[in-house]
Amino acid sequence: MKTITWLITGLLLLNLNVKGQANSEITNPVAEAILHGNYNPADYMPSIILNQPDSIINGLINDISTDSLLSYLEHLDTFYNRNTGSDTISNTNGIGAARRWIYSKFEEFSKVNENRLIVTFNEFDANICGKGHHKNVLAILPGIDTTQKEILLIEGHFDTRCEGVCDTVCYTPGMDDNGSGTVLVMELARVMSKYAFNRTIIFATVTGEDQGLYGSSALADYCKQEEIPLLAVFNNDVVGGVICGQTASPPGCPGYLDVDSMNVRIFSYAYWGDSTANSQPKQLARYIKMHQEERINPLLATPLNINIMINEDRGGRGGDHIPFRQNGYTAIRFCSQNEFGDGTGTPPDHQHTTNDILGLDTDTPPDGIIDSFFVDVNYLRRNALSNGINVGFLANSPATPSVSYTALDYGINFEITGTDTIFNIHRVGVRSKGSGTLYFDSIYTFENTNSITINNLAPAKKYMFTLMNVENGIESNFPDEVTVVTTGLNELPTGNRLVLGQNFPNPASIETTIKILNKNPQYVNKNASILLIDICGRIIQTIPFSLTNYSTEVKLDLKDLMGVYYYSIYIDNRKLQTKKLVVL
Repeated sequence: MKTITWLITGLLLLNLNVKGQANSEITNPVAEAILHGNYNPADYMPSIILNQPDSIINGLINDISTDSLLSYLEHLDTFYNRNTGSDTISNTNGIGAARRWIYSKFEEFSKVNENRLIVTFNEFDANICGKGHHKNVLAILPGIDTTQKEILLIEGHFDTRCEGVCDTVCYTPGMDDNGSGTVLVMELARVMSKYAFNRTIIFATVTGEDQGLYGSSALADYCKQEEIPLLAVFNNDVVGGVICGQTASPPGCPGYLDVDSMNVRIFSYAYWGDSTANSQPKQLARYIKMHQEERINPLLATPLNINIMINEDRGGRGGDHIPFRQNGYTAIRFCSQNEFGDGTGTPPDHQHTTNDILGLDTDTPPDGIIDSFFVDVNYLRRNALSNGINVGFLANSPATPSVSYTALDYGINFEITGTDTIFNIHRVGVRSKGSGTLYFDSIYTFENTNSITINNLAPAKKYMFTLMNVENGIESNFPDEVTVVTTGLNELPTGNRLVLGQNFPNPASIETTIKILNKNPQYVNKNASILLIDICGRIIQTIPFSLTNYSTEVKLDLKDLMGVYYYSIYIDNRKLQTKKLVVL
């Protein structure tokens, strides 16, 4: 009954939030002008322009620091109570001291990066736990190309709570919920402010989440009222914990004290009643997962597996991405695979209690053992990397393509029109409803063509396609998927293209064969290879071969393997396509 009461209370609070807040404004006029695109980008151009994809990836991997994340968490802990209705006057305790400290850190990051971060409060009025006026803290990194009007936003709420919704005197460390999301945003602001991105990026820490998403609603409402063109919103809430509590909101974790520092969940909205999960928030989740698997995990000693969730949030719960989605923006939520509680504040769980502390032994820094701290800064760092690299890619990404398509009996044809014909590389992500996955079954790469046909599809299946422009090694934001139900079968590739076939048999046990169909003369006699990779990103086999002008077969030895694997074709050290196989 306690859980049901909590859910009802949360829904009522959310409803009060919608009706009860007003007067959301940006207090720094320079920041407000930047959000409207009214500024000279030369004023914010760094002395050294770092904006290439490899510079972003390697730079963030090298610079995002577990020491920094830990130091921010330890300082947040000193404010004792960060309830939205807590003290705003003290310089050491309460929500006021916390937000002023975050503001000062943003200013500090700006000073060491040529004053390129513009710091501001987003103030709003709402009656929350006896306080009527509240402040979100924003740091804005202006884009260097004002023709790129869209803006990226990364957020995490810095307020926290004990068992009582408005208890303003208890000890509320809130290290995982949501100190983890707060310090992730802060560290990304520190590291990313030395890079030059075409589009503007907002680093936002918001308040009032634990009483009903007040701060994010105020910021989302401001953006909607002022017609701020947000391209994507990345919400981070509970992104550092790796241990499962006795309870966890569904879909819950495996069992009490289970440890998982390898997986993270992305929650996002799917159109109601659409079993194919075709929506812009789901497309953003696929964008993140694609880069995690193709570009980030191969560079990490410990990979991070992105799990795309069907629901917008945990059962009966909500997060700060929801007000943005309700206002028409594309928004997703990063959330740990394991949560230490379901939000009811029931011992021995830590969420929404005074026990949401940093670690098992608060006098000892993390020793690298994943179960030694409730908040694992190594795991938190990997989540920060996924956020920062994907936001950085979107900030420099080309325009989403304009296409017309024709459904064929055996597949689909895309005709790329308008200014999108300037792009020499396009990629097509393909999902099939029968595969039971929210992610792509295959991703095809096409070069030097504006007419793309995919026709080697199985009959009588529903397929979903999305097409991306590629420029400077960065894919565009994904448009909505288009759907085709096949009625025929034709294996032959058309046009100058290459098709990586599905292995046969699949599932397999001892051996399997992969067919590569090629009609691109540029690839004939090129040095190619098939790489077999496990779900952790480790290379299991590399099979070199030479492509013919039509059909080539490659055999994989699976005798000592079991589980889910991926195989990719590489030509001249460049990955072109990837598929999944199952070994029984």
